[in-house]
Amino acid sequence: MPHRAAESSEPVRPLSRGEARRRAFLDAAADAFLEHGFEAASVNEIVRRAGGSLATLYQQFGSKEQLFQAAVEERVSRAIAPMVHAADHNLPIRQGLQAIGEAFLGALVSPGGVAIFRVSIGEARKFPEVMRTFLLTGPDRVRQVVSAYLAARAPQDGCSFASVERAADYFCEMVRGRYQYRALADPSFQLSQDDIRVHVAAAVDFFVRGAGGD
Repeated sequence: MPHRAAESSEPVRPLSRGEARRRAFLDAAADAFLEHGFEAASVNEIVRRAGGSLATLYQQFGSKEQLFQAAVEERVSRAIAPMVHAADHNLPIRQGLQAIGEAFLGALVSPGGVAIFRVSIGEARKFPEVMRTFLLTGPDRVRQVVSAYLAARAPQDGCSFASVERAADYFCEMVRGRYQYRALADPSFQLSQDDIRVHVAAAVDFFVRGAGGD
């Protein structure tokens, strides 16, 4: 069976009523926080969108601040899930890095990816724990996935890295390029799937050749 970084062999079980309610709250909260920011987002509006009651929301999350942190964690995890899934250790390094890079850059420049980055940075001074959650769930998780893929594939594909962790950082920054900042600065900026594919292919070629691969 192919090894994928985030797959489980356990069958997917149906959500319990409490889990379904929690997910509904998180979805509604993430939408509200991304649209309005922390201060302007209303917990009453979140409850109205999700259904349920204010008492249930506070029972599950404790406070608006904890709900915000949980919503950021859930939305970041969702954003990087395609990249995590793409990290198939059975794929040769060029093919695997292409799949990882396309998923990663696609997430960075997507409307959802831009919005979650903005709100996390925007609230970082007031809520440093939220920023830490963003970093752990997003950039740090991406680095772990790419590092694990490189550690698995490099010996098989003729590549050599002094540090797979540092190599993962370099690869991610090459893929990010200038495009995330363009997407953050210009609401009209769009990157087509062909643009993503071509940019990632160039980054992969430069990266693999630099590591001694073919």
